[in-house]
Amino acid sequence: MILSRAVFKLAAAGLVAAGALTVASTANAGTSWSVGINVPGVVVSEPAPVYTYPAPAYYQAPRPVYSVPPPAYYDPAARWEERRAERWEERRAERREWRRRQWEREQYRRYYEDRD
Repeated sequence: MILSRAVFKLAAAGLVAAGALTVASTANAGTSWSVGINVPGVVVSEPAPVYTYPAPAYYQAPRPVYSVPPPAYYDPAARWEERRAERWEERRAERREWRRRQWEREQYRRYYEDRD
């Protein structure tokens, strides 16, 4: 019971305070008066914009680099006669290889197969 009475007192005090604040704001009639010397007020405004030229942009192209390319050597194309000689040598080497294999085969046959 004591607790409910304390809560009731606190609620009543809150209502009285809220009512006093409300009454005070409605009692204001909106009249105002002042005593002063007629001097214009102080005005603070933004200054005029200042236009400047942008910073100069300097571009310096890189120095050209000249280098001498390495000398190019090439073998001139073979003439028909030279190609003919090359083909002749290739065929001759193939024939020599074929004859050597035939000789080895014959020697093998003579030594191993014809032995009695």
